[in-house]
Amino acid sequence: MQEPLLFLKNIHKEFPGVKALKGVDFTLEKGKIVSLVGTNGAGKSTLSSIIAGIYPPNQGEIFIEGKNVTISDPKVAEQLGIGIVHQEPTLVPNMTVVENIFLNKEITRSGFVLDINKMKQESEKVLEFLGFQIDVDKKVEELTLVEKEVVVIAKAMLLKPRILILDEVTAPLNKVEVDHLFKIIKDLKANGMGIIFIGHKLQEIIEISDSIMVFRDGKNVGELIPTEKLSEKEVIALMLGVILNEDLEAGEKAPESEQREEVLKLVSLSKLGLYEDINFTLHKGEIVGFAGLKGSGITELFQSLQGIITFDDGEMYVKGKRVKFKNPKDGIESGIGMVTNDRQKEGLALTLDVKENITVSSLKYLLNKFRLIETKLLKHNAEKYVQALSIKTPSINQFVQNLSGGNQQKIVIAKWLLKNLDIILVDEPTRGVDVKAKNEIYKLLINEKNNGKSLLVASPEIRELLTICDKILIVISGRIVSTVHRNTKEFNEEDILNIIHSAHHN
Repeated sequence: MQEPLLFLKNIHKEFPGVKALKGVDFTLEKGKIVSLVGTNGAGKSTLSSIIAGIYPPNQGEIFIEGKNVTISDPKVAEQLGIGIVHQEPTLVPNMTVVENIFLNKEITRSGFVLDINKMKQESEKVLEFLGFQIDVDKKVEELTLVEKEVVVIAKAMLLKPRILILDEVTAPLNKVEVDHLFKIIKDLKANGMGIIFIGHKLQEIIEISDSIMVFRDGKNVGELIPTEKLSEKEVIALMLGVILNEDLEAGEKAPESEQREEVLKLVSLSKLGLYEDINFTLHKGEIVGFAGLKGSGITELFQSLQGIITFDDGEMYVKGKRVKFKNPKDGIESGIGMVTNDRQKEGLALTLDVKENITVSSLKYLLNKFRLIETKLLKHNAEKYVQALSIKTPSINQFVQNLSGGNQQKIVIAKWLLKNLDIILVDEPTRGVDVKAKNEIYKLLINEKNNGKSLLVASPEIRELLTICDKILIVISGRIVSTVHRNTKEFNEEDILNIIHSAHHN
């Protein structure tokens, strides 16, 4: 009998205050895709990090094709044929694409002269294999999230690994890009590669996997084999140990817009090369969704509304007052906050703790009469949102860099909810967040709406927008091509996707 490509036995891992893995067994065969699912902090990424040599296990054994191995560091993992693509792109922003792909693997002539042309050729070759054209001389900081993800995958593929770990690689991708990536993954599988796939989008998990390992509280609680009959609800029930109640009160008909206060109005707003002739009105107590393919200009529009970038032409009104922000501070002072789609670069201070990240934007409201920070109030507000969003952390004093990506995302949202602004822009609210946490975030956003706040929400997941929005604006190539209202026959996933893809190809 052939030995499995990878076998882990009784793996334990502890961090300060956290037992991340509690006796996990895991098997990966050649030419198979095994997906790991579970709530944020369940142990999925910790297991993959042990396989990749990032963390050593406290206990347990690792076998590759029957041989007991010690994966002491990432270099050893590479030598054993293990590649990993992390949840957050691990690239050097001020270096070029080719420099990142070949970092610590540089090709030289005569042993010491860098062979730049050879490295460019190899980089272009692997990017072409992945189906993407990216200028390899471009700096990574100039790339989109999608392009960064592709570069990280290219970097892993350069080593021609036997085992490839993909941790949340589809989070920043739209459906067309996911379909393309899945074709690549299936080709790699057909060539005998063993693939470990980690994700939260259960439709994708069921589609791509040969088997699904479910984690809960650091343990492997079961294995599911995808079939036509396997439903997302079955996977969720095993993940949570209970059946999740997904009954959100978002399906109620919104009050007529004409009867509500206008809080934001855009008239022919344009930014050269990004978006043009944007017209819409946001009312008090309303959630308006934005749907479209990556690169359609939605993120840049949101950035203009918050003052991160300026628009070129058109008019913007906040509560009837014409405005044009020069910087994000102007936007915040006018009552607009933004949850960006790149939490690590733009939303968090990774070396600060949970309470500091949640409260950093609201410190002036936490001062006592002596203009000193009221530490009890600061702690109270941090604990309030940790509980409300079910942020999994040993304490509010834990450094944010030590939390899972999903819990980091919840902290970014908590920061802006605590700020108590009238208008909240949310670009991909649940990127990298598990099913249970998604529900918690949806409820919080709906609660903000019911309390009179107004929200603009952009998401690549149409079902997410259908769950929480009063209407959805569909954006193609920087223009609003259609508006779909709740309680109309077009307010469904199929029709909205048809509009997006038919308009995109026109």
